[in-house]
Amino acid sequence: MVRFIISRTRQKKYYFTVECSNQETLLTSKFYCCKIACKKGIESLKNAIQGIGRYQWIDQESAVSFVIKSANGQTLATSESYGSLTESSDILSMLKNEIPKTVVVDQTVKLKKQRTVAVAEASR
Repeated sequence: MVRFIISRTRQKKYYFTVECSNQETLLTSKFYCCKIACKKGIESLKNAIQGIGRYQWIDQESAVSFVIKSANGQTLATSESYGSLTESSDILSMLKNEIPKTVVVDQTVKLKKQRTVAVAEASR
């Protein structure tokens, strides 16, 4: 089972990752200006991963990764590097099956709640 994780950088840019149940990151998105755009990126990825020719293989010296692209050719997410084309291809096949039923976990909400608690405790 995999899940989408929405996160935010210190520069207040949003991005998502796709993690498997052991918390290994499989995909990382580009940065988005706002959470709404990030959520749209997730929906675009769900559509794009099912499309033929929407991904590009990147073969580096001792590793293979892939990029998933939107219909207009923009990069939506990049995979981690894997030891072989077979391993990378297996991950992509698994993602094609799992992504449509994947839940989204918004970690930015948790961060906001943590800050509120910290401010409340500091004012005591």
